[in-house]
Amino acid sequence: MKDIRALQTVELKAIELPEFKEIRGKDWIAFGSQNMFPQLLIDLYQSSSIHHTCVNAKIDAMTGEGFLAYGDTVINTQGQTLNDLLDMIAQDFILFGSYSLNLIWNRAGDRIAEIYHLPVANVRSGKMNEDDVVDTYYYSSNWANTRKYEPKAYPSFSLTDNRGDMASQIYYFHPYTPGSNVYALPEYQGALNDIELDKRISRFHNANISQGMFPGLFITLTNGNATSDERQMIYRDLERAFSGEQNAGKLFLSFVDSPDRKPVIETIDQANDDYYIILSNRVRESITTAHRITSTRLIGINDASGFSNNADEIEVAYAHFLSTVIEPLQKQLVKSLDRIIRGFGMNVKLEIVPSKLDVRGTVTTTPNS
Repeated sequence: MKDIRALQTVELKAIELPEFKEIRGKDWIAFGSQNMFPQLLIDLYQSSSIHHTCVNAKIDAMTGEGFLAYGDTVINTQGQTLNDLLDMIAQDFILFGSYSLNLIWNRAGDRIAEIYHLPVANVRSGKMNEDDVVDTYYYSSNWANTRKYEPKAYPSFSLTDNRGDMASQIYYFHPYTPGSNVYALPEYQGALNDIELDKRISRFHNANISQGMFPGLFITLTNGNATSDERQMIYRDLERAFSGEQNAGKLFLSFVDSPDRKPVIETIDQANDDYYIILSNRVRESITTAHRITSTRLIGINDASGFSNNADEIEVAYAHFLSTVIEPLQKQLVKSLDRIIRGFGMNVKLEIVPSKLDVRGTVTTTPNS
């Protein structure tokens, strides 16, 4: 039986950048702690409202209005188009800093017959060969349970060795990163702990409201030692009566036959509102800075600074955002697709139609000449 008098401390560890290690007995290179760093990034994306909004804003700007031409070209038997592919790989590229494709060559090996998006979070790199090149990648839909979801090996993309068993390949793209030849890190990597903090702040306030009593009150009962079962019963009764937002403002009534036996109720001082405001502002600034979003109005957060009106600031900030953040990322992505598209039999130049904001802050398509 749990003793409610026991106090425990919990060590909260900071998020460390992942190490890429070869594991004895495994053919792939581990991606961070327990080989699960991409899944950590997914959890942070789903748990931090500010980070989630920043990522979505970059994805929307990245995809724009789709490809200027050839966007409706069907690329596989599922009927997916180049524009569909752009939507999927842009999400992976922004969230993980990389993306992956499953390429299937025709029997002759002279043309890519089909192109499929592969969730890059499910792809792991094989070990480098003697030429320091990764020639095999591994795919599993659940790296936390590789016994049930056994990783499947695929040869890496090759223009020449692509027939027979080598016809189904994985193309794994990530920009050059000093110190890493196998995996990419997202460009917001410097704010991982702030994103985790944003998640914890939200859960902390939610728990405070839901649990009500903790950590606001410390109650001491002075009527002697109770048994373990009695302590548990008293604790549950108090928790049921006074915890939660629905119990706010309830009366606490006690009957005692002596003043010496009355319960002692002490208030635990909590941080004032300014502390949480300062902390929230710091977290927001760190996350938006890591995403290179210079104006929070681009993600729907107003502030006291800026130009003479919101429309002026949004237009200038969005133009700066496109030219310094989005366009370089688009160039990397389009360039990485060039040789894939050529292998698909399309000797064309892909171009993404950008979006811009008018003075009213609505999104419009920019004509291309």
